[in-house]
Amino acid sequence: METLTHARRQRFSSQAFPTALKALMQERRLSYRQLAYKTQLSAGYLNHLTKGTRPVPADPVIAVIAKALLISPEYFLEFRVRQVAGVLGRATDLADGLYDILLHHAPFSEDIRGLLEHPPNGDGFRAVSSAS
Repeated sequence: METLTHARRQRFSSQAFPTALKALMQERRLSYRQLAYKTQLSAGYLNHLTKGTRPVPADPVIAVIAKALLISPEYFLEFRVRQVAGVLGRATDLADGLYDILLHHAPFSEDIRGLLEHPPNGDGFRAVSSAS
């Protein structure tokens, strides 16, 4: 039955990093100390990560954690968002085109439209100008 659980788990998590990490640790029955041993990170730090009292770690740290959990770093939403943001930061025409599609042509709810028009400050996202 455990094999089916692993097989059915989605390739990508839509959960925030703390929740996704905690769920993976529970699924694999790993304690903080066991994961600390596998990652060479402190158990206390890992505990803070699962509780969300420390920021989501940098991509290289996510990669270390993912390797210890036998998954790809792309499993974590924040890793994927950073990868997309990096590509969009280097491809301004693509960013402008996507922004225009999202803002004007996509069928989004008002709350998502509001986020596009007025992105929150300090969370790594920034408004992308569609002016040429």
